[in-house]
Amino acid sequence: MSHPLGEYHALVTTEERHPAHVQALLRLRKRLFVDHCGWILTTTGDVERDQFDVWYTEHCLLFLGSELIGGFRAIRTDYPYLTKSVFPQLAQRRFPSRRDAWEISRFGVLPGVTASAARVNYALMFRFAELRGADALVAMADLTYERFLARMRIQTHRYGPPQVIGNDRFGRPLTALAGEIPLDRAGNPGLSKFIDLGRQLEIHDATHVLGRSSLPERPAQIPA
Repeated sequence: MSHPLGEYHALVTTEERHPAHVQALLRLRKRLFVDHCGWILTTTGDVERDQFDVWYTEHCLLFLGSELIGGFRAIRTDYPYLTKSVFPQLAQRRFPSRRDAWEISRFGVLPGVTASAARVNYALMFRFAELRGADALVAMADLTYERFLARMRIQTHRYGPPQVIGNDRFGRPLTALAGEIPLDRAGNPGLSKFIDLGRQLEIHDATHVLGRSSLPERPAQIPA
């Protein structure tokens, strides 16, 4: 079931500013990535967190009404970040380390919530990048995400070929690749519909000078 964009809203914050909200996101990460996906990650009780959930980490939370349904973690690549630090073997060329490239990790929405939620989460991601002046987003992902972006006409650049990086708790091999999304709209036209959608999403940005981004009067169309 799809929902109008006006039923979604987002929060961009740090753990220092909104500790309870970030704890809720860490609990959602445990439900999604450990319980549902079967990833072998560090957990404490009902929380999943690792060494990259630190003071410079920005957490992006997506809500449907009052329910937290998804989000992601963002780290500027001139700080230590997951893909470069833990999975250097995935790159045959140098990982970025600069202020205008951000790593996105722990990206996802709860399964079965709404058909449009994943697309809204992508719109939030690209709007976040626009607010931060990023020119590239770096991520480690499986082939499903790469195929989804290709269907949306969003170009990605691999750092190297896919590799098996281990097994999940069910014994299934996990295949991943590292890459980036260049954020030049002229060279990557599939971004436009997501960026335009993200500009119409209500976002409270607790770590940015622009503060609150409000909904327009005219409702947006969520990309199909």
